[in-house]
Amino acid sequence: MKLKKVIENALDMLKKADNGVVLMNMYNEVVHPADAAFRGEAVHPFNAKDFIEESLSQNGLDLRDRGLRMKLLKLILIMEEAEANKRRKEKLDVVLQGYDMESFGKII
Repeated sequence: MKLKKVIENALDMLKKADNGVVLMNMYNEVVHPADAAFRGEAVHPFNAKDFIEESLSQNGLDLRDRGLRMKLLKLILIMEEAEANKRRKEKLDVVLQGYDMESFGKII
C-alpha cells in the first residue's frame, strides 16, 4: 500500500529531525546532521512537519484537519482495544473449554 510507505518514510524523517527541522541534500534526501558534517555535504534546512503533511496530502490523507486527526486517533485506539479484547476472550475460551458453561448459574 502506498500510504503505508509514506507513513514509514515520515517516521524515518522524524527520527532524523532536530526540533522539527530536517536537513536535505541537493538530491532531496533527508540527511542526519552528523552524516552531513562527516561527508562535508551541502544541506538546506527544511520544515519536517510541512513536508510530511504535503506528502500525506498528496496521497489522500490531509492531516492539516484537526478533526480528521482526532478521528484517526480514535479509530486506532478502538481497533487496538478490540484486538486486545479478542485476545482476552480467546484465552478465556481456552480456560473454560472443559467446563459446561450452559448450565452454569442455573438453579436446579
